[in-house]
Amino acid sequence: MKAENVGENIVERQEKTDVETSQSLSGIGGVEVRISVEWGRADMTVEEASALSEESLIHTDRSVTDPVDVLVNGKLFARGKLVLVGDSYGVQLLEVV
Repeated sequence: MKAENVGENIVERQEKTDVETSQSLSGIGGVEVRISVEWGRADMTVEEASALSEESLIHTDRSVTDPVDVLVNGKLFARGKLVLVGDSYGVQLLEVV
């Protein structure tokens, strides 16, 4: 099988899967879910946490270039990167897990 035929077959299967998925989800399309983005975590004592103020900095376990976790109802759904959208931040999905 030629490489271009393989690519066409993959696209056809993906399109079929997308249609099947959208049809199977059509009945629950209006259900609300909570999406949260976790950029990093930090461990501290109760004493350290109670000493935090408006100008405090919290050092997390991730660097600025690490991907963020996108959680749907508390479960890992995807990873992405923070992007600036006008005056707000958004997340560009890089990988759906």
